[in-house]
Amino acid sequence: MKYRIILPEEQRVTSWSGGQTRELYIAGGQADYAARDFLLRLSSATVETKRSVFTSLPAYHRALMPLDGTIHLTHDEGPEICLSPFQTDVFDGGARTVSEGECQDFNVMWHKDAPFSVILEAVTAYPCRQMGANLDFYYAYRGTFHLKTGGEDLTISPGMLICLWQADEICIEADEPQQATPIIHVAIH
Repeated sequence: MKYRIILPEEQRVTSWSGGQTRELYIAGGQADYAARDFLLRLSSATVETKRSVFTSLPAYHRALMPLDGTIHLTHDEGPEICLSPFQTDVFDGGARTVSEGECQDFNVMWHKDAPFSVILEAVTAYPCRQMGANLDFYYAYRGTFHLKTGGEDLTISPGMLICLWQADEICIEADEPQQATPIIHVAIH
């Protein structure tokens, strides 16, 4: 098993029409979001305007999860989807997506031709055990967590992202289990 820890100071922050985006991880192709040349991207964004239109990404799938606040999404003028914290919506990146409400969110974008599938979830009960995927990401929104796997005891603090390649089993513990907010998990299969 290999792992990589990405600290907040290593994450690139850019502005978008509705707030700011913190790029947590990008890989594949030229790993260039602006050129739309990547295979997988994880980010956390602030939605600071009451109404915003998402950037069109027709070659990508998207998964979005509010970390705080409630947002309402419509895709191509379809039915409204109301997302409370830690609920997920998976949608076509090319759909005209309008957001109502302010929040901080977590995003996963992956190319439609990618040879893998993506699961985005919030882990809410501690301690817990999970079987590793080909690639696992854990993001601490708030709180401090310990990931125990392959003989390693990794500490993840707020704003940090940990990437685990081919971990067998992962035990997740929170420093304060009764007060811990969820840790965000992205599994790549």
